[in-house]
Amino acid sequence: MRKFPEMHLHKPTALLVRIFALAVLAFAFAMLPNVAHADSNGAYQISGTLASGGTFSGTLDFSYSSATGQTVLTNSNFKVDGISYSCNGVTGGNQCLVFDPFGVDYFQVLSGTNLVVLDWVPFSSPGAFPSTINFTGGYVDVFGVKLTDTVTGGTGSYVATPEPSALFLLGAGLLGLIALSRRRLNFNPIA
Repeated sequence: MRKFPEMHLHKPTALLVRIFALAVLAFAFAMLPNVAHADSNGAYQISGTLASGGTFSGTLDFSYSSATGQTVLTNSNFKVDGISYSCNGVTGGNQCLVFDPFGVDYFQVLSGTNLVVLDWVPFSSPGAFPSTINFTGGYVDVFGVKLTDTVTGGTGSYVATPEPSALFLLGAGLLGLIALSRRRLNFNPIA
């Protein structure tokens, strides 16, 4: 009885794996412009002090879009005097939009009835984000009732984060490697 090499028996499977791998890679390159995280973004670890002796700290992630010409905060979480605030884009009560009137940039975020505003010397969002941000002021307020504290200063240090498009390409490359390794394993003939 004649023995057939295993590669002959698995030829249709190997062809399907190759076609699938090529389709995934083609899809990755086609989707690359749509997957990119806005036009530019910058994440910062922030910390600073308040006039009362309190502190603020956390993470701010700035995201600039040339389509809208706006900078917003995405996936940002921080605490001011023990009160947690979070911001993810232009949403309902928390308008996480960065405003830039008269040479000062600022944003404001609500947590219940507590409002916090942080401001800093502006930087160009369409370009590269600076390595540090210096907070020049701001305040904490019980919304519509009274000012409870003021920001005396603070800094934000740039934190490098991988772009989603880079992670997507990494995943596509790993799928390609898996497909190739399966092909190599199926190629060995049985004696």
